[in-house]
Amino acid sequence: MLEIDKATGLVTRYERGGKLLLTGGAPNFWRSPTDNDVGAGVPKSHAMWQYFSEHRRLETITREGNAVIVRHDMGVGSVKTETRWTMASDGSVGVTIHFEPLRDTLPDPLRVGLAFETPAELDHVRWFGRGPQETYADRKTGGMIAQWQGLLADQFHDYARPQESGNKTDVRWIELTGTKTGNKVGLRITGAQPLSVNALAFPYADLAMKPPGQAHSSDIRPHGSGTLLIDAAQAGVGGDTGWNLDGRAHMPYRIELKPLTYSFTIGGAD
Repeated sequence: MLEIDKATGLVTRYERGGKLLLTGGAPNFWRSPTDNDVGAGVPKSHAMWQYFSEHRRLETITREGNAVIVRHDMGVGSVKTETRWTMASDGSVGVTIHFEPLRDTLPDPLRVGLAFETPAELDHVRWFGRGPQETYADRKTGGMIAQWQGLLADQFHDYARPQESGNKTDVRWIELTGTKTGNKVGLRITGAQPLSVNALAFPYADLAMKPPGQAHSSDIRPHGSGTLLIDAAQAGVGGDTGWNLDGRAHMPYRIELKPLTYSFTIGGAD
């Protein structure tokens, strides 16, 4: 069962077997700045993508048969998104997202996707994609495409300070289940094309950039709702230098500022 809030256009509840599995689904173009991002000045030059992600305006919600179409507007004539949620009789939901930048003066987005929250009981992850370590567009050749699994709490990499971490590239599907309750009800996301996915055991806001010395990765612990970011793409992490624009990812590993459409299916775990 899928419920969408008419005031925000976001998912208030996706459940199977009476079990809450997913909420959210906000259009998302921002990542917690990496050290290379900070050195290249990205938190300032790309700040509008964080603003757009946090200050969207619901434009319309319409219905076409089994589909609910949600349109959001970000900025003043800057970006529009359309998310189509199509319910199937087996309880699965097809999701198609269309991203349309309206101004060619915008900087390149750091990611294009939807941000969800998951219940804390879903503490185990299994995926078919690159792994087992985190991978990014320009840091993935060492990750073999295979089936991997582990605790959600182990997916975060403890850099010296909290920052974007734990991403998985070329993901065909990802599955979240619970290990503590014995409940086999779980969640599976299957891409119509390879996805970039980040699943974490805490709110993504925990990775937000803070003044030096005020946050440490050693303080990050599983708590509250988990994070599930399902992206068409995320920009590479770069690293030629760490103190100027050369620290940004090379152009082939950035997200082009052009319309983009991608799809995935939300269903139960096998």
